[in-house]
Amino acid sequence: MPAVPHSQLEAACRAEGLTHLASIPMPGPLAAEGLDRMAADGVGDIGWILQDRHLRLQPSALLPTARSLLCVAWHHHAPVAAGPSGLRRAAYAAGKDYHVVLRPKLGRVGARLNRDCGQEWRHRACVDSAPVCERTLAAMAGLGWIGRNALLISPETGSYRLLGLLLTEAPLEERRGGHAADRCGSCTRCESACPTGALTGRRCLTERCISYLTIEHQGVIPRHLAERFGGWWFGCDLCQESCPWNRFAPPGEDVRLAGSDTEADLLDVTAERFDAHFAGRAIRRIGWIRFRRNLLVALWSVGRQDEARLLLTGAPELVLAQAAELGLAPTAGR
Repeated sequence: MPAVPHSQLEAACRAEGLTHLASIPMPGPLAAEGLDRMAADGVGDIGWILQDRHLRLQPSALLPTARSLLCVAWHHHAPVAAGPSGLRRAAYAAGKDYHVVLRPKLGRVGARLNRDCGQEWRHRACVDSAPVCERTLAAMAGLGWIGRNALLISPETGSYRLLGLLLTEAPLEERRGGHAADRCGSCTRCESACPTGALTGRRCLTERCISYLTIEHQGVIPRHLAERFGGWWFGCDLCQESCPWNRFAPPGEDVRLAGSDTEADLLDVTAERFDAHFAGRAIRRIGWIRFRRNLLVALWSVGRQDEARLLLTGAPELVLAQAAELGLAPTAGR
């Protein structure tokens, strides 16, 4: 069968609100250097990344019959500025969990290709949920280059983007994005902006990264890192906010990715209301206990110790251990 024209693929993606895409033949094995360097640096509580090493280095392993790879970049809303003592969370987590929105979109793209072409091709959609190196593959497809902040950057739209892949048996016409050339140059603004020194040598040191510490780390956050959080309680956008290429960032492409959390709302969330309050959002995955740990650290990091102490009444063991690490004692009489 002849290749599916790119115009047909574009139409299927456009129907799902996906306008930044590239398609390439299914790649062969990837170089192991990056993954091995990450392992040498240390991965903390995300050791499962290394357990799936063989899958991550062989993109076709998840669908051995795949002929082509569709890569899409979907823009979320830019961060909202906060005051010097305010609480902050990563912009991508403002609204609905992107995994449960973007993955079905890719699935429907595959279904439409089957319908339009009269085929029964198999597809597999991956949105940060399978052992696949999304950024590496998106860079291979020309949707951007992997910058000094270890994120995929486009010279046209910056880096406030979510990545999705569709492994497919469909023979897609090859169409690369044309932005694979590294254009960071001598700029090191992201490295200078990272308060914990996680960005070095064009890579991110997992165990120093605020995003890792607030989302993946299971235990107590070391004081010498916590004191540099600057109010971040879920993720961190500082390396993106400092990137000059993000002056070109477009508005988010789906209103479901937008949202806001007032500080009063966050501090009022109880264990019983946590799941309902964050239903359908990525934040829910950290659970109530780590949510409270993160709020404690965030408040303490911006000098709001009295408010942080209020979180210690009836607090779980992890939160109390975190308080001890920070030298916080419960308010007298509580």
